[in-house]
Amino acid sequence: YVLWRFFFSCPTSSANSASQLDNIVEFNNSSFQSYLSKNENVVLKSKEGELNLDNNEIILSGAVEGKFNLDGEVFNINTDSLSGNLLSKSILSEEEVIFKAKGIEIVSSAMEISRKTQEGVKVLFWNANLNKLNADSRMLKGKANKIELFLSKDLIVMDGNAVFYEDNMKLISDKLHYDLNTDRIL
Repeated sequence: YVLWRFFFSCPTSSANSASQLDNIVEFNNSSFQSYLSKNENVVLKSKEGELNLDNNEIILSGAVEGKFNLDGEVFNINTDSLSGNLLSKSILSEEEVIFKAKGIEIVSSAMEISRKTQEGVKVLFWNANLNKLNADSRMLKGKANKIELFLSKDLIVMDGNAVFYEDNMKLISDKLHYDLNTDRIL
């Protein structure tokens, strides 16, 4: 059971008149909110957007802000554009993304959020820099060609030219695993 709700803050939403675009709704200065279950939701805000009713795709652009509460985890994103399919469990941004959760900040050139039954929520970042926000963490910062964040497992996997700074150490490897729960490299 999924409930989707849109809030349009200005009267500029419209449907296109071309025959193949009859089921496209365009909107400005809007908020998108979904209730996935009793304790889970997604809230997205943007300056512009488009909803294709035929394929259930949503495209948001212009100062996109998102707050996600999934699998008991809360995280926030900021980017210039975001797209996803309302029926699938994947959201993608091919623009720079700022992601914040679990006392960390990740800035990347692109990001994909997916949700699978066995893995839970997985966030994939390309050309990413990792910074600490939690003052108690030994992890200082890192970067990699690809960073995978498994929120339900408290695990970060850094892949491809991975560099990680912890306490007074600098680690360089093709692949690094970091446990957020124990605050250590695996």
